[in-house]
Amino acid sequence: MTAKPNHQHRQLAEKRGRFAEFKVRWFLWFKGYRLIARRWRCAAGEIDLILRHRNRLIFAEVKYRQHGMTDQILSQRQQQRITKAASLFLAKNPTFTTFDCQFDFIIMQAGQNFGFGKITHIHNAW
Repeated sequence: MTAKPNHQHRQLAEKRGRFAEFKVRWFLWFKGYRLIARRWRCAAGEIDLILRHRNRLIFAEVKYRQHGMTDQILSQRQQQRITKAASLFLAKNPTFTTFDCQFDFIIMQAGQNFGFGKITHIHNAW
């Protein structure tokens, strides 16, 4: 029995998303960001990347896009889910409660070099 087309599409999207997160982590590391957690999960949902940059804690949503950035805006529901997950992260990790927090949105577009394209980092996206 073969996998359903929808299932295959979701698997491919998941693989691309992980690839984008990997590339974005390195991109941000060279800019001085340090990884605290990746794909952090809780009852409220998942946060793709949690990073530290100086005295800030950044909760980042990463998206991979093949064609442009026409759908780059996160829905209100997605923003609320990530915000609630961030609150739960801080409750479980009181070490970071003194840090300033921000929510960033990072888009990696497909490119020629092994899929590595332009990275757009939107600081304080919401």
